[in-house]
Amino acid sequence: MYHELDPPYTPERVAELFNLVHSELMGQSMETLLQFLQRTNLSMPRLIALMHMHRCQTATISSLSEHLNLTMATTSQIVDQLVQDGLVERSESPYDRRQKLVSLTPAGARLVAEARQIRLSEASRHLRQLPPELLERLGQALSAACREWNLATAE
Repeated sequence: MYHELDPPYTPERVAELFNLVHSELMGQSMETLLQFLQRTNLSMPRLIALMHMHRCQTATISSLSEHLNLTMATTSQIVDQLVQDGLVERSESPYDRRQKLVSLTPAGARLVAEARQIRLSEASRHLRQLPPELLERLGQALSAACREWNLATAE
């Protein structure tokens, strides 16, 4: 009898399965993450902007605007708030003095690390419920995909 989770594992089907697993793992951390946002006085767009800067090292207002899918004016306001809170700093682009770059301060980097740790801790707690042999196979499959795409862990 066919089950919706069984093969064939086409790229579309694997993407759907990955999305199910990802949604389950990330959903487990949402309450804790919302408490973190409230405690740190961050909004979700501000946290996403910080995480984007963490991945890119530096960002322009326009690249942040595109990433957040917000207007340049709204993105500029978000950056202004983050600068005022000491979480990011602005600098001139070495290639175009009219362009401003934004990057994390050490305080901003600490907040990103804390948010990431919340998500990872909650996901780990949920993954511990899997049988060890399934966790091993899942780890092997994800490691193989990361190697194929030349991805590395953040730590």
